[in-house]
Amino acid sequence: MKEDVDVLLMGKNHVRSLPFSGAKNFRDLGGYRTRDGRSVRWGHLYRSDSLHKLTNTDIKLLTSLNLSVIIDFRAKHEVEREPDRLPTDVKLLKLPMEDASTKVWHEAREEMVKNMRNLDPAKYMVKTNVELATKFTPEYILFHRELLAHNGRPMLFHCAAGKDRTGFAAATILKILGVDWETIMQDYLLTNNYLLNAYKWEFFMARIVKGRKFVEGIHGFMKADERYLSAAFLALEREHGSFENYVRNGLKLTDKNIEQMKNFYLE
Repeated sequence: MKEDVDVLLMGKNHVRSLPFSGAKNFRDLGGYRTRDGRSVRWGHLYRSDSLHKLTNTDIKLLTSLNLSVIIDFRAKHEVEREPDRLPTDVKLLKLPMEDASTKVWHEAREEMVKNMRNLDPAKYMVKTNVELATKFTPEYILFHRELLAHNGRPMLFHCAAGKDRTGFAAATILKILGVDWETIMQDYLLTNNYLLNAYKWEFFMARIVKGRKFVEGIHGFMKADERYLSAAFLALEREHGSFENYVRNGLKLTDKNIEQMKNFYLE
């Protein structure tokens, strides 16, 4: 399945997943087709998981991307515990979000781990994604302003796993640019190919030591699930009436702003 997806999503001389050793979910959003026949430019919009484990070789690769800004969505305690390892000359913008799942892991990590066999991860992850579409709209306003301010120069945005906070950001960008929902969901679910596959050995060992139910619980928090992202978009539609209203009244983007984004990121 992974090879099939990779072949489907590769462009000529481009790959979806970049070969970072210290980041398992680092991806290029380029190549996706829009409804009007254009496609997202390669090498301009990148999404990733945490960058605190980047190697010296990774730093060289990151430098070669000529990023104008890196946006970090992680909460303050996440950044303090695992600060990004970055080139010295790149701008870093912090837009911290402590969503439901991040908050509970921070405040009750030991209790969560102890009770993992009896938890329903979907409950936390759906709540998290609803918050992304409602509670954290001010942060996403600033995020989209930053997109516009950099005039189409390459940029990277990330959180801890590169799945929820980052996933919602990527989904809104792609939808604004005119990519269809099926493709947007496909991009979101690629986390399961890259992030989950990177931890297969850890899952295997945990299953032996902790048991199947424990591993299923951890897996539920880490995986990308259609229900999670769908919950975010259903929430914004309930609150604003439609995605278009969310863009204009929630994110405060004008028709001119939308056209600018399309000019920046489509070809």
